[in-house]
Amino acid sequence: MMLDIDPLLADEPIIRNMVSPPLSGEPPIDFPVLVDAARAALPPGFPTDPARVLVALDLDGTVMTLEGVSDRVRAVLADATDAGIHVVIATGRSLEATGPVLDQLGGPDAWAVCSNGAITAHFSQIHEGGARALDPLTFDASGLIDLVLEQIPGALVGVEAPGDFLLSGDFPAGELIEEHRVVPVEDLRGVPAIKLVVRAPEMTRSQFEDVLVRLGVPDRWECSVGWTSWADLLPLGVTKASGLEALAARLGVPREGTVAIGDGTNDVSMIRWAALGVAMGSASADIKACADLVTGAVENEGAAAVIRAVLDHCGGALP
Repeated sequence: MMLDIDPLLADEPIIRNMVSPPLSGEPPIDFPVLVDAARAALPPGFPTDPARVLVALDLDGTVMTLEGVSDRVRAVLADATDAGIHVVIATGRSLEATGPVLDQLGGPDAWAVCSNGAITAHFSQIHEGGARALDPLTFDASGLIDLVLEQIPGALVGVEAPGDFLLSGDFPAGELIEEHRVVPVEDLRGVPAIKLVVRAPEMTRSQFEDVLVRLGVPDRWECSVGWTSWADLLPLGVTKASGLEALAARLGVPREGTVAIGDGTNDVSMIRWAALGVAMGSASADIKACADLVTGAVENEGAAAVIRAVLDHCGGALP
C-alpha cells in the first residue's frame, strides 16, 4: 500500500551547515492513518515473534530533524526495544558521530551499522567508551582522490580512517561532528579508508551529481550524494544492506522479519533488501519507487508509525 504525499521541494540552492535535511513541507497526516497504512503493508509471513524482527532506521531525515528527535519517536523506539525487537541504526555517520544521536533517542543499548555499512558496532554502557565495533572494512582511496581533485579542483576530500578523520581542508562550519585533522592532500593517499567524503561547497547538488556521473564514479564505487554537494564513496558492495544482512544473520533474524526505513540515496540498498522497505514522505521519487511503502515525512513521524504497526503485529504488549 502506497501512502505517497509528495513534498513541496524546489530545486535546491547551495545549502551550507546542514546535517539533517529541511522539513519537507508535507501536509499534516493523522498518526493512526500512517499506522494503518504500515500495518496493511506488512508482507505475508512477517514474524510475530519480536526476537525474529529487525527494524533498520536511518537517522537524519528519518527520525531526526534539525531540532532533534520527537517525544513520540523516542517513546515508540523504547517500546520496540523493550518488546525485544532488534532496532538497528543504519547511518552514513561515522561511529563517533552516531553515539551522540543515540543519546537523543533515549540512550538505548543498540546495534548500529555506521559509515554506510563499513562499520558495525554495539552501543552500550557495558563497553569501554560506550561502544564495541567490529573490524571495519577499509580500502585504498588514492586513485579516487586523484580522480575527484583532477576534475573538481576546488573540492574538499576527507578520509574516515580507523581512529582518525583526515581532511584536505576545512569543511563548512557545523557539518562535521567528529574530531578531525586538516592535512596535506598527499597525506590522504594510502591511508586505510573506511569511507571517502567529497564536498564541493561552491556547487549545487545537481551540478555536483552531474560531474560525478560524467566521471563514472557511481559505476565503479558506492556513491551516495546527500542533500548538498556532499558524497560518501565506498567500494562496490559495501552498503547499508550488506552491513544489515551480516548483522541479521548474527542476531538470528530471518530476511522475512526485516524492515528498513530511510529517505536518502544511501538508503536505497537497504530499502530494496528488507522484507518491508519503507521510504519517508520527504524522499525523492526515485527512492520512493524502490519502496514497498511510502510513509509520512519526518515531521509527521512516519518512521514511528511503521514501528508502531510492527509492534501491534507482534502483539503490542511487552513480554
